[in-house]
Amino acid sequence: MISQYVFGPVPSRRFGRSLGVNPLPRKTCNYSCIYCQLGRTPRLQTERKSFFQTRAVVEDVRKALEKADADIDYITFMGDGEPTLAANLGDMAEGVRTFWDGKIALISNGSLFHEEEVRRDVELFDVVSPTVSAGDERTFRQMHRPPRSITLEKVVEGLRLLKEENPGEMWAEMMLVGGVNDSLTSLLSIRKVLREIGPDRLYVAVPTRPPAENWALPPSRESLRQVFDVFPEALDMTEPEEGPFLRNEEEREAELIEIAKNHPLREDQAFEMLSMSLGLEGARDSIARMVQEGRLVAVDYAGTTFYRVPLERTFGKG
Repeated sequence: MISQYVFGPVPSRRFGRSLGVNPLPRKTCNYSCIYCQLGRTPRLQTERKSFFQTRAVVEDVRKALEKADADIDYITFMGDGEPTLAANLGDMAEGVRTFWDGKIALISNGSLFHEEEVRRDVELFDVVSPTVSAGDERTFRQMHRPPRSITLEKVVEGLRLLKEENPGEMWAEMMLVGGVNDSLTSLLSIRKVLREIGPDRLYVAVPTRPPAENWALPPSRESLRQVFDVFPEALDMTEPEEGPFLRNEEEREAELIEIAKNHPLREDQAFEMLSMSLGLEGARDSIARMVQEGRLVAVDYAGTTFYRVPLERTFGKG
């Protein structure tokens, strides 16, 4: 089964073997982050609404769990943009809870938790993982390029209230881009914000796949050493994830496309998915054909080839 709502399982550095859930169409987001692995946001979405039918998404999660060939550590709502823009996010989580007793996580940019209804929608999640990558308004706008209605002050207040009211854990992610938010001044301002919010964990990440802007590169090794001096409690996510992606014998190419929509694949990962049944030469031919057909695009980043799905193929779908 290939679904527009569910992908994976994929290896996650935070959530182990994670089954991903898309609650909204591709690149539906209120940010256009410079480091986003899906590219720039063609049009900022600022209004919450139900993009997909709750029943359809929940049923696809159920089918994916039945089909999974090994244990799932987390069901992770993340999608192709900002999942809290889905007005029926809470209904989806409630539906999944009728058959899933395991962990449910939400990966969010953290922008909408100043709204009470958004905080209510995530009450059933075991973990909410928001992005906290700026401690001042200028850096916030440079990193995320949000609409004028969203300010750092609103974001911080929303996250503070979420931590205060929500029974689940908060795992903050700090994405660092060299020359943008990795100076000592920037790091100290982020530390001040994090102390106000009080997350249970802090993860440090850098761009490891081709970003929206080709100049959005990881900080230098020296800068990263400084980061862990300022945040000794932080968990390191600066290396690419390792581990196999789901192998579907009948629909490998289609599944590769679905995963690459959300999770651009390194060349070795893409080859691994196909070579088990096609062999190495067959995998090369298959990938070359998908690139020629425009179903995949090969992108070089930091000396590594990645494959991702062109945005225009899926934007506006659903």
